[in-house]
Amino acid sequence: MKPQITIITKMLILAVCFALFNTLYSQSVSLDLSFDNDGKVVTAVGNYDNYGYSIAIQSDGKILVVGYSNNGSNEDFTLIRYNTNGSLDSSFNSNGIVITDFGFDDYGRSISLQSDGKIVVAGYSNNGSNYDFALLRYNTNGSLDSSFDADGKVITSFGTSNDYGNSLTIQSDGKIVVAGESRNESYSDFALVRYNTNGSLDSSFDSDGKVTTIVNGSALNGAYSVVIQSDGKIVAAGYSGHKQNGTDFRFALVRYNINGSLDNSFDKDGKVTTDIGTFGDLAYSIVIQSDGKIVAAGYSGNGSNLDFALVRFNTNGSLDNNFGTDGKVTTAVGNSKDVAHSIVIQSDNKIIAAGQSNHSFALMRYNTDGSLDNIFDTDGKVFTDIGNGDDGAFSIAIQNDGKIVAAGFSNNGPVHYYPTHIAVVRYNNTNSVSINETAGYSKEMFVFPNPFSTYATLQTSNILKNPRLTFYNLYGQSVKQITSLTIKFGNTISFNRDNLPNGTYFIQLIDDNQIISTNKLVITD
Repeated sequence: MKPQITIITKMLILAVCFALFNTLYSQSVSLDLSFDNDGKVVTAVGNYDNYGYSIAIQSDGKILVVGYSNNGSNEDFTLIRYNTNGSLDSSFNSNGIVITDFGFDDYGRSISLQSDGKIVVAGYSNNGSNYDFALLRYNTNGSLDSSFDADGKVITSFGTSNDYGNSLTIQSDGKIVVAGESRNESYSDFALVRYNTNGSLDSSFDSDGKVTTIVNGSALNGAYSVVIQSDGKIVAAGYSGHKQNGTDFRFALVRYNINGSLDNSFDKDGKVTTDIGTFGDLAYSIVIQSDGKIVAAGYSGNGSNLDFALVRFNTNGSLDNNFGTDGKVTTAVGNSKDVAHSIVIQSDNKIIAAGQSNHSFALMRYNTDGSLDNIFDTDGKVFTDIGNGDDGAFSIAIQNDGKIVAAGFSNNGPVHYYPTHIAVVRYNNTNSVSINETAGYSKEMFVFPNPFSTYATLQTSNILKNPRLTFYNLYGQSVKQITSLTIKFGNTISFNRDNLPNGTYFIQLIDDNQIISTNKLVITD
């Protein structure tokens, strides 16, 4: 009898510990203290202003940020690579920083990685009289790639107007698509360019590699983000309106066929505009869900302030009524200027938007229906102060281990007196997969021994029919499934670790496609 009491006591202690752990776990997001000790890195490039606009994560976990820096007389493309611990990578141009000058003002806006590891950066450059699209390709060590248009740099003009390259993406065949706007004093158009892998213009894309689009007859149009669908079609998002002050702007999406023509299966003419607020709306970022639905994020104005704004579209361009209200979600994050600059979709289809609010980095996480995810820091919102002045995120990415990395800028005081620097913040994201028990089942489940080294036994008060086990790591990612299990006494199953490394996991019991319970599990030798 005494040993039985000991076992029961241990089980109860384990259950209590798990309940306490589960409460902590639900908070889900925190600064990653393994990243420069406090989760935040600020990099001063020179003595003047510098900004980080776009982020990419290499397969080895190193972090790339592109933007621009001022040298006292003009702005230059600036590319930085960080090690996984947040330190500058000395194997990248000897000090982790690469500055590229075209001659006048140059601004880096977007970054993407090729399958061979080469780094492609897009933005715009001034030739002394106007701005043109600028595209650069770097080798993995930070040097310019001479196989890309001979010197690693390509300039593309749509005419004598100002042309701004704002976003790039790489097709599965290696061709590069850059989207932005072509502008003069009275009007602007969506502008897209497609390049071959050697940097030359792709003549199979609208005959000369360049496409401009007026959206619904509006005088002012521009793209800030571009993505490639799984079928190769190209979707660009931005704004469309008439007033120079932007008060009548709307979210604008345009979908192109692979050859650059407008896709008439997308809202009949390839173009969609969406009104959200009453005082101007603009889309800064776009992503494609695994089901093909399109999510765009930016801001919506109501006359007195700006709010985070998200819109989800069905694959045909119609608004998805299963998302928010009529496909639209607005979030008053702070008290005035709340702008979502970048979005990313987790493996569980939850959406994270990053931007600026209350002069801070601001992250919001939304459930698949557009509601705020209260598991994400209890209210779906995370704010991070870096300096004593303005801070803001322009880009967000998720590492393979589930951690969230955001890049932008930080200022330590009034901008007229203190320079602005490139800022990177990394967050632990311990609930990238939602784990919820199913009503109607007892949640009581015991695993013993725990910790275990080879074999363990799971016991529940439920009668099992078709059970399976899923193992999650601390980032909420599924790392192992067992679907063939032998049931003993109706409620007991045994399993082995197989090749799982030592560590802490969550084991989830599912029966007849119903989640029964989740327990903490420790594997050790």
